[in-house]
Amino acid sequence: MSPLPKFSIDLSETFPRLTAAPSIEAVIHWQTHAGKQLEPAALKDALTQQLPDYPICQSQQDIQISAVGSPDGSSEFLQRTQWNGFRLQDEQGRHVAQFTLGGVIFSRLEPYESWDTFKAEAIRFWDLFVALAEPTVIQSLGVRYINRILLADGEQPSTFLKAVPYTLPGVGVSPESFFYKDTYRVPGYPYSIHWTRTIQPEGASPIDQRALIIDIDVFTTELLQLDHNTLTQSLQEMRWLKNKVFFGCITDTALERFGLEQLGA
Repeated sequence: MSPLPKFSIDLSETFPRLTAAPSIEAVIHWQTHAGKQLEPAALKDALTQQLPDYPICQSQQDIQISAVGSPDGSSEFLQRTQWNGFRLQDEQGRHVAQFTLGGVIFSRLEPYESWDTFKAEAIRFWDLFVALAEPTVIQSLGVRYINRILLADGEQPSTFLKAVPYTLPGVGVSPESFFYKDTYRVPGYPYSIHWTRTIQPEGASPIDQRALIIDIDVFTTELLQLDHNTLTQSLQEMRWLKNKVFFGCITDTALERFGLEQLGA
C-alpha cells in the first residue's frame, strides 16, 4: 500500500465567495493571562476612551458555587462572585468583544461581511488587550464559525450536507434530529478542529424554524508568541482549515443558495 500524501496547508488556494454566507457568528478567541493586576474602574475608563465606537460596556462576573458538608450530614452551599472583565458591543449590535482576565473573545454576528474586516477589528481589540493587560504568551488561539441553514418543510439536511447521518437500519427512514461532533488533529501543524453538525428543532416561535447547524472550531495546540507575524500566519492557516472543512462538506445546491459569486481569497 502506497503511503498517504503529506498534508500541507496551501494559503494560495482560493475558495468560493458567498454573498449570503450562512454564518450567524464568527469568533476569534485568544486565551491567555493578564500579566498585571487589572482594576475594574481604571480598565473601564481606558476601554471607554479607546473604543468610543463601542458605547455598550457591561461588567462580567464569574459565579462559583460550592458545597461544604458538616459532620451531622447537613450541607451548606456557598456562592462566590468575582469580577472577570467587560463585555463591549457596538451600536448596531454586530460586533461583540469580551475583555476578560483570561483573554479576548471577539465575535462578528450576522450578517457576516468579510474575513479581512473581521480579522482587522479582532486584532484591534487584541492589541488593546496587550497594551492594557501585558500578557506574556498566547496559551490558545481559536477561529470558529457557526453556520445556520434554515430547512423548509420536508427539506432534508442532504440538500446542503454531503455526508449525512445513516438511515435507520431495516426501516430506511432518516433521523428527525442528530448531533455529531468530531475532533481532528491536523498532521504536521499545531492545530486541532472540532466539527459539529446538528439539527436545531422547530420551536413555538416563527424564528425557531428547523435548521441545520454546522459549527467549525479550529484552535491551536501549542503556545504562541505575541509577535504579529506569528499571529497573522496562524490566523491565515486556521482560516484556510475552516474553509477547507466548510466547502468540503456542503453541496453545490448549498453554494447556489448562499449566493455563489466567484472564486476569491
